[in-house]
Amino acid sequence: MPPRIPSRYRMNVRLGADGDIEEWLATDEHLERPVLIRFPGPDADADRIAAFLAPVRAAAATSHPHVQTIYAAGEVDGSAYAVAEWDGAVTIADRLKAGETLPIAEYLTNASGLASGLAAFHASGGIHGAIDPRAIHFSAAHPARLASFGRVPVTTTQADDTSALAAALRTAITGSDNPAVRPSHVAEGIPSSVDDALGAAETGSLDATGLAEALSAASLHPQPDVDHSWSLKPLVLFAIVVAIVLVLSVLGLSIDVDPDSPFLYPAAPAEQEQNTPTSTAPTTDSPTENAIPALVSIYDPFGDGIENDETLDSVIDGRRTTSWETEPYPAPLDETKEGVGIVLEAPIPIGAIEITGTPETRFTVAWNGTLPDVPGDWDRIGAAQILTGTTRLDVAHREEGFWLVWITSLPQRTDDSYSTSIAEIRLLP
Repeated sequence: MPPRIPSRYRMNVRLGADGDIEEWLATDEHLERPVLIRFPGPDADADRIAAFLAPVRAAAATSHPHVQTIYAAGEVDGSAYAVAEWDGAVTIADRLKAGETLPIAEYLTNASGLASGLAAFHASGGIHGAIDPRAIHFSAAHPARLASFGRVPVTTTQADDTSALAAALRTAITGSDNPAVRPSHVAEGIPSSVDDALGAAETGSLDATGLAEALSAASLHPQPDVDHSWSLKPLVLFAIVVAIVLVLSVLGLSIDVDPDSPFLYPAAPAEQEQNTPTSTAPTTDSPTENAIPALVSIYDPFGDGIENDETLDSVIDGRRTTSWETEPYPAPLDETKEGVGIVLEAPIPIGAIEITGTPETRFTVAWNGTLPDVPGDWDRIGAAQILTGTTRLDVAHREEGFWLVWITSLPQRTDDSYSTSIAEIRLLP
């Protein structure tokens, strides 16, 4: 049960737990607005309560558009609580679970803003202690915000905070926890200076102010004209839930939602597959709306020019139940040849490439108006790795031409050979 929260706050819906912190959606009846209430669990001792309140109070003293607003906090009945703005947002972690990274056009502004917000929080004497992708909120209507104040701390210094934020910002654009996956290699339009800034912050060479300045300077450079908005796909279900909750709030009703409910917190694709006693291969065709029709061909300049060509059309047939496979190689691909690729000819400019295939497959994407004889003559756009089945790479719009998906590393199979399977490549506007 919640501690004795001031009576002006009507508790409506238990949203779940953030570690040992309970989270509730409530209504501030004095101001007639929804709020988020957080408080430590019943096992919290005096030290835990003090550790909860310290960053909460520092956040309350911080006024910044990229820091979640704290309206009130206090100690009651041997516990504590915090009242924060309800921004109707999901987290970066939610977005990654939905298979989407942050849009390039929105990334630098929000990244530099979050670093600036962290600097302001530090100036108020705060140490967050537990920044990760779940601690960053975003929505279509508001800037990304640093939140989750009062968590059990896993680090103890402001330098640790900056390092953790830099790691979260790197993951937000690459979709990978691997520090070797650099933002500029994954998303065209992200300059290499962003890689350098995040790397310096992760290793402690930049504080939050320095990180904000470096990211802001990067955002001042001309970027490709990419008209992306915050994608609403991972937000639609959450928006429906919020609407229902607010209706219940207006009616004065109260419900208790299971924190493990997939309704409020949809399982990641990998988690859903683990709970389903079927093959990991999709059993239904994938949607093809918005995909740009393309011509496809094998690109094998360092081999015999043939790579299971007879099944290549499977990568553009709109069905994930069919696939093209590379030949099985007895050793890692880089010990055999530089790579093998697929060329797609697009009749109109594209804005993104979505690839579904075997996890741990590494590839680069390149473009050219003609068909160069060797990969080095293509205009390299970025590099990525298939992590959970489907990977999306945003690109700056270019004139119609040829797109090369150049596979550079293959996962090892159970028979110790190396191969990959590509089920679908979608060119998107």
